Amino acid sequence: MRALSVIVITLMTLLPGIAAHGDYTKPVYISVPSAGNLQHLALAAAKFKNFYNEMGVTNAQLVFLRGNSVNVQAIVAGSVPFASAFGPSMHAMFRGEQIRIILQIFNQIPFSLVTRPEIKRLEDLKGSRIAVTFGGSTHSVLIALLAKYGISPNFAEYLNIPGDQAKTAALMQGRAAAALMAPPADRNLLKEGFKRLIYVGDVFKGVPFSALLTTAKVIQEEPDLVERVVRAVTKALLFIRENREGGIEVIMRHGQVDREVATSLYDLMRDAYAPELSTEGVLQRAELEIATLKTRPNFDPKAFMDDRFLKRALKSLGR
Repeated sequence: MRALSVIVITLMTLLPGIAAHGDYTKPVYISVPSAGNLQHLALAAAKFKNFYNEMGVTNAQLVFLRGNSVNVQAIVAGSVPFASAFGPSMHAMFRGEQIRIILQIFNQIPFSLVTRPEIKRLEDLKGSRIAVTFGGSTHSVLIALLAKYGISPNFAEYLNIPGDQAKTAALMQGRAAAALMAPPADRNLLKEGFKRLIYVGDVFKGVPFSALLTTAKVIQEEPDLVERVVRAVTKALLFIRENREGGIEVIMRHGQVDREVATSLYDLMRDAYAPELSTEGVLQRAELEIATLKTRPNFDPKAFMDDRFLKRALKSLGR
């Protein structure tokens, strides 16, 4: 919490305060849990392609706050106006925090269950150690995946290992037999002979994994800023989805991968980059988080959604 307080104090002094129709020249912070993950590609692509600038947000800044819980704390505290820790933020919404979902930015579960080469099927992991991040999406998604196959969550041991680099090390060193990771973070393991046993996006089809989030307070106080950011990110999503070569290039830049890897990732994930926001999608995402809870919360997706900005963005972009 001490570290978060520093973030809050530092960033709040830099939040934009301008006239409704001028450019936002001070930093506008959009936090993400880690760098290079493709579920956040649209946020980076809007920066690479100058779409934020085009919409009058001339100093949009992606900030990497390691760990989903820190991102949730940051947006709830008001230290950043926008964030993308969608799944973990659900738990804050279950508690009634005034987070608002304004745009789904990745409509696929982008995790692979990466295993040692001798693992042939999910059941082979019984009694093994699986690396996840407690309080993060990897844990909740894994529990939901096991439930989908009718497997008790107690059939394996879970290691709390935050970060893809640490998960990679755990597999390489034999401390874990499997890990849930988002491509392209698993590429080094695949080169070493590990395998993608399951791509979760093929199991939970069309479930939104990442979203652009803000708060009711930001919407009330700076609706023009929200409008511009949503329009920029919506344009980035359309660019990625409709421009294969351009999409591959932004994957190369954001993910720091070569063209061959970027091409395979684009073909795997292209359909996930659709500017949407639906009650059904948000509820499906919430169900993945509810699977980890002992008591089911009383959750109404509509109370935490605001689709006005997306509708206007699509209209302004001729959609």
